[in-house]
Formats: sequence, C-alpha cells, structure tokens
Amino acid sequence: MTDPKQPDLPIQPVDKPIICSPWEEPRDHWVYDRQTGAASHAGMRRPASYWYRTERTGSTQGEMFAEEERDDLPLVNRLRADVKRWREADYRGASTVTRDLLHHWTRADRPRRLFFCQREAVETLIYLAELRLAGKSSRTGFRNFEVTDDQICQLLAGANPRFPEATPNTDFFPTLADQPADPTLPPLRRMACKMATGSGKTVVMAMLIVWACCNRGVNRASRDYPSAVLVCCPNLTVRDRLQVLRPEAPDNYYAAFDLVPLKYRPLMQQGKVRVTNWHGFQPESEHKEGDKTYAVVNKGLETPETFARRILGDLADRLPILVLNDEGHHCWRPAPDPAAAEVAEDELQEATVWVEGLDRLNSALGQGQPGIQLCIDLSATPFYLKGSGHPEGRPFPWIVSD
Repeated sequence: MTDPKQPDLPIQPVDKPIICSPWEEPRDHWVYDRQTGAASHAGMRRPASYWYRTERTGSTQGEMFAEEERDDLPLVNRLRADVKRWREADYRGASTVTRDLLHHWTRADRPRRLFFCQREAVETLIYLAELRLAGKSSRTGFRNFEVTDDQICQLLAGANPRFPEATPNTDFFPTLADQPADPTLPPLRRMACKMATGSGKTVVMAMLIVWACCNRGVNRASRDYPSAVLVCCPNLTVRDRLQVLRPEAPDNYYAAFDLVPLKYRPLMQQGKVRVTNWHGFQPESEHKEGDKTYAVVNKGLETPETFARRILGDLADRLPILVLNDEGHHCWRPAPDPAAAEVAEDELQEATVWVEGLDRLNSALGQGQPGIQLCIDLSATPFYLKGSGHPEGRPFPWIVSD
C-alpha cells in the first residue's frame, strides 16, 4: 500500500532500459531530469564517475536527488580516450605476443565472446604496464596523449598530477603509488579496475595471467613481464573458487574461456600461479616450528626474505611478481591519523594485515628494489569505508578503469 504522505520518486520508467550491447563499447545511456524524473537519451557513453553523499536532505522531489552528488574520475576518462585510440591503431607498439592475445580475445566469431568491459579493463592495464609506465610511449607512434608522460611520471611518484577535473570537494587526486607509512619501504605500484558484480572479474584476472606468462615465456630472460602471479583474496571460500586460475587445474578458466591461442598454450605451464587469502600474511610466531608452537623455540622475527619464502614458496625465486587482489576494496591503509579510524576492528585488521603483507613482499629483494612489479585490485566498490579515516566513499586514487 502506498503511503500518501510519502511523495513518489520522480523517476519515469522507460520501455527499453537496456540500450547498449555488452559486446561493444557503450554509445548511449539514460539520463533523468532532476525535477521531473523524465528519461532521455544522452547520446554518448556515460563518463566514469562515483557518487558521494552530502549533508543536504529535503522532502521535495527535486531535493531528494540532492542527497547524493556525482563527481568524475578524471584519470579513468582520459585513459579511456587514449586506450580507444590505441585499440583503433591495432595496439601499435605492443609486443607480438600481446597483439596476438588481444586479437584472439576480441574476435567476433568466438564461441564464448568476452564482454567489452572485460576487454577494456585488460586493454587499459596492459597499455599502462607494457607501454606507458614502462617509458615506451614512443612505440605507440602517438605524439599527444590525454594522460601525458609528465603526468604518468607524477602518478608513479605519488605526486598530485594537475588534473583540472580532480574533485575539489574531497581533495581527491589520482596516483599509482601506494606509499607505506614507513618511508624506507618502496611504494606499491598499484592499479584498480572497478567492475560490477557479475561482470567477470575472474576472467579478467585469467587474461592478465595469460598476458604475463606468455610474454615472459617467449622472453624468458626479460624482466619486463612477471613469470609468477600471487592471487590474494578475502577468505577461504573465495580462495577455493579462484583455484580456476591455476593453469594446472582441470577446470581452469584458460581452457573454459579459450583465452590462450594454440601456439602459446605450452608457455602457460612455465608460469606459476599461487592463490592465497590475506590471513596467511599475519606474522608467524617466533616459537612456531612446522605446524606446532614450542616455548623452547625462538627463531626471531621473520625477515622480509623468510616471509616471502613462506608466502610464495617457489614463487619467491621468480621475483618480481604480479599481484592480483580479488575484492581489493578490503586492502587499504588507514589514514595517517590513527584516531580518525573508527572502522570495525576486524575490518581494520584485515585491511592492514593485507596491505602490510604486500609491503613486506615488495621489500623482499632488498636494496630498494620492488618485489612486486604491479599490484592490481579488482572490485565493484574500490572505495574507502566509513570509519577508515578517509572520507567515506572516496575512490581509491589508483582506479584506472571503470
């Protein structure tokens, strides 16, 4: 029964809510008039953005819309333009292996086609990792970029690049350097993909593993591509589900989704994939020996090297590695002021143990060399939680794809 005191939301239904194909880049979206709720075609792709709550509330229909406000994600929108141009130039400058893989994944005659959002997420990460972050922009043959080489350097240094669209109300600036509280530790080179639940994050992780393993398999002496991948997740249930990312698993996604061209399939067996959950990052007791604890045993604190060996096993011989954080919104640093963090204790422990464990792996090589070549978060909600010490709903500053 409708409450006569509660005004109806001024949103008018449309006859055809879905107006874009999942296999192609979106070209349109619905927009609603703030006062009347009437829907109309925007005639363009929806810009990457996020919504944040304001203190404003009201009882009139128009004011109800003002309870949330939208801000753009400037880095994502600029990268979309650069990646689209790169795609239309047939991935110019990429390695032969990378181009073969991208052609294989984008074929229209595939029995099991991949969503555009999956392909664009992978294209963006590869474009950055293989060309732009690696200082190989010239290979693209382009002279001008929406995200300039200057800004790329600032992103990697953790400095605030001068994006005019950066959101002033939250003091949000993009960066790809996640700096630990300890300034002597190297920053994590970090990127995030915002992907809705059900859009296929696990397939995207599998595609990235194929890209890394196949490129390194062809260039085994090169360190441009990792030959080992650590997949991190929030719990045992997810860990079991992600076993499909192990190339040797009988039900692996590489075969199920036809992700590897025939000529590159032997190379997948040369790579190593390990799936773990964040609980393993907790420091091991100094009194532990094997699976038991003894009072007479005192091994001392774990060094970064012994920690890396315990977590990675034989992957520790293949540093630097690629890290994929499934549900990466659980992996964040509290704000510098500990008193500002009021999040639940279990959430705070998970976030700090996870990210500090990655910091320890990253410093495992010593001499300031990063042990993690790239850390990639995949999440539907890569935002800071209420009570984290950061503004609630602020996006992670390393989001590169939405």
